[in-house]
Amino acid sequence: MPLPADLLPRDAGEAVRLIALDLLSQAREAAPRTLDPEDTEGLHDFRVAIRRLRSTLSAWKGLLRGVVKKRDRRTLAGYQKRTGSSRDAEVALEWLEEQVDGLEPEHRPGSEWVRARLRSDLRAQSGDENRAVCNEFTEWAGAFESRLADRGPAAAVGPSYPHALSERLDLVAHRLDACIGGIGDDRERGPHRVRIAGKRLRYLVEPVRAECEVAVSLVDRCKRLQDVLGTLNDANVLDDLLRGWRDEVQESTAGEPGVLELCRLNAVRAEASYRLFRIDWLEGGGMRTLLDEAAALARQLHG
Repeated sequence: MPLPADLLPRDAGEAVRLIALDLLSQAREAAPRTLDPEDTEGLHDFRVAIRRLRSTLSAWKGLLRGVVKKRDRRTLAGYQKRTGSSRDAEVALEWLEEQVDGLEPEHRPGSEWVRARLRSDLRAQSGDENRAVCNEFTEWAGAFESRLADRGPAAAVGPSYPHALSERLDLVAHRLDACIGGIGDDRERGPHRVRIAGKRLRYLVEPVRAECEVAVSLVDRCKRLQDVLGTLNDANVLDDLLRGWRDEVQESTAGEPGVLELCRLNAVRAEASYRLFRIDWLEGGGMRTLLDEAAALARQLHG
């Protein structure tokens, strides 16, 4: 169906500015929640809001030149990096909780050791650091919002938002296709690059997802791709942690079998996720369908 004339302001620069302001507002609402230990989704929601905002500023940096600085994007990247370890620990603990009931008695000491270590690291990382990030972000966001909200002198009329989005969509989809072609036998870095490229495509389309059916389908397909590759990434991150702790836990003969069992279970999870990605997305046509929908949306926007 055709896109409505009032989808967003016809000028691309104005449309992107309003999108960025909305994303900034979401991040500002989520920031204080990272300090609430009872809010299990606060840190996740803050990181997602930051990632969406950063992706938008990067995708449209040409239209936001003079308002958004390179240091703004670096600042957002810094907030993501500083909260990454806390989120990794949260995700790992969630997975471990799901494994507890199925563990044999001889594996439970090692499991408890890992859980205690993750909780300790999470407390150390999330307390003062999250508070510092929240305070710094709040100060930065206030200044950034003022710059973003100030339209300044009227700019020359540029391309329409649908036309600009069509061109950007083609470019991002092409990059995703290139990531897919470069996977080869790489089961870690290759899928990770595909996952990041898929997120960028999803974030680009989300502002128009309620306006046409193909956008709704494309966003949903990107989410499903993220679910599969997100599980694979979580398994790879936890594998690095568990391997790094093997030497420490060897001092406790009671704990080592449990850590080794967790390594095995996590490897099974990684293998299952990669197999699903390969069969459903690479060999089964899921990725081709996703790229075809991106091309169809680009044509619809352009027309």
